[in-house]
Amino acid sequence: MRPATIGSGSAGGQGWDGTYDVIVVGSGAAALLAAVRACDLGARVLVLEKTDRFGGTSATSGGGVWVPNNPAIGTVGQTDSEEEAFAYLRAVIPANQIRDETIRTYIRTAPEMIGYMRDIGVPYSPVAKYPDYYPAMPGWREGGRTMDCAPLDGHRLGADFARLRQMPPSSKAFGRINLTITEASKIQAVAKGWQRIATGALLRYATDLKARLRGGRDRRLCMGEALVGRLFLALRQRGIAFRLDAPVSRLVVEDGRVHGVVVTAADGGEQRWRATGGVIVAAGGFERSASMRPAHIANPTSPDWSAGSPGNTGDLIAAGRAIGAATGLMHEAWWGPAVRWGDRSIILFFEKSKPGLIIVDRKGRRFMNEAITYNSYGTCIYGEDYDVKDRVPAYVLFDRTYRSRYMFGGLLQASLSPDWMNPGAFGKRGLLVKAATLDGLAAKLGIDPAGLKATAEEMGRFARQGVDARFGRGGDAHDRMYGDERVSPNPCLGPVAKGPFYGARLYPGDLGTKGGLCIDDDARVLDEAGVAIEGLFAAGNCTSSIMGDKYPGAGCTLGPALTMAYRAANRLMAARSAPGVARPHAA
Repeated sequence: MRPATIGSGSAGGQGWDGTYDVIVVGSGAAALLAAVRACDLGARVLVLEKTDRFGGTSATSGGGVWVPNNPAIGTVGQTDSEEEAFAYLRAVIPANQIRDETIRTYIRTAPEMIGYMRDIGVPYSPVAKYPDYYPAMPGWREGGRTMDCAPLDGHRLGADFARLRQMPPSSKAFGRINLTITEASKIQAVAKGWQRIATGALLRYATDLKARLRGGRDRRLCMGEALVGRLFLALRQRGIAFRLDAPVSRLVVEDGRVHGVVVTAADGGEQRWRATGGVIVAAGGFERSASMRPAHIANPTSPDWSAGSPGNTGDLIAAGRAIGAATGLMHEAWWGPAVRWGDRSIILFFEKSKPGLIIVDRKGRRFMNEAITYNSYGTCIYGEDYDVKDRVPAYVLFDRTYRSRYMFGGLLQASLSPDWMNPGAFGKRGLLVKAATLDGLAAKLGIDPAGLKATAEEMGRFARQGVDARFGRGGDAHDRMYGDERVSPNPCLGPVAKGPFYGARLYPGDLGTKGGLCIDDDARVLDEAGVAIEGLFAAGNCTSSIMGDKYPGAGCTLGPALTMAYRAANRLMAARSAPGVARPHAA
């Protein structure tokens, strides 16, 4: 891949700088899958990425996909069916947001999509003990629906390895070593055998001498890096044209149909690229936009609290609106509790379930079940109607026992990496504030000390009793997944009693926004009247999520994104092959 050039494609004419059958905007998992699928169906494809790295938020994510009734679910001792999966999703997703048929379309297509992924070199396997996020709902499963991508040897990418967007240090063991979802979940849950897994990962990394001579980055790609890396290999094997540093600013419409895109260069110049079949937009959300975010997301808010890709400023959502596209769920995000370490925003996934941690408001009071699914933190912090203002920031706190036993925000537990070894983790731009007493920590963070002391005492009682009488923490399989099985009577409850004490300001962060262009069940973008805009398709976080405002299970971001990208390519190419329509060029 050479980012300064365009690959194959016919020359301009009629004001165009080049012509392809299909143009895909974005380079995350949905974009790459759409491009590969369209190519396999006979299209000549161009992929345009805004930034100087490919992969988007997909590459920095866990890479998991949620595929109900997947063909491999029996290998981990689970059973499933379309009806049970539908019962679960219908119970979780509000009926006034997503139609029954959309849910059924996803359930039927996702297993087909995952099979196609396997065929093109992106194999996935189900994770045995990764439960759906709403255990009380009918059709719930304790594992098997969330699937993990097989690792990839990064050496296979060659020079393109350096252009793959990298997962944050907080997602890696020791800040450098990649782990699969299965490996990471066992280490983070402090499950039996976690030390063996961690030691093995460290030895593998240290003995990869070829990689160590080239730098510190782990060449064994896992999670989102493996997903994007494998899709990119499939793209490269097919000779699909690909371009970095190619921000799309406008969609070109002629006679009511999208015929191409306009790319704005760094020097202000423009190029017009024609798509005879259609344009597939998979360019991420608007979480990094300084203007769109506060205009749509609950306030106070900041792009700095997001873990989304830096290029996700909603350009293609705005471009779609400019030609009459409808949008939905613009007030929603894939929420997650975020702490700051310097310029980085770190989403807390497993830390919040461990015993000995509490989250409080400025009065020192708990206001939620800390172990709840991370997506629920949006309404827990902002309130169900997104109108609560006095919980931003909230505060996450724990004591010496927690710090000794558990990782937090990428910082290894003190038993392996004491405070004196991590001076950058403390102080003005550090991850944590530290104090000898709870009163001292309250003073440093601006929390009411009396309220905090009362909350800590109450949590001590709950821990001894094994029941969180206020919010039910540790009361279901989801909560307990990342608890500490060595702690009883409740693996998610522990006292906050031994100094020194640690704390951090906690913000309503996100993995990306989930509002955007409205699409139908074939990923065709709809106008305000609900009519499909000819030649325009979309998938992923630039669309109004087919999961509504919920997050049914791990991988419910990428699963729908990949599934709708797959359907978009199928529908677009089926239309190209219809009688009376010119067939695409050979791949």
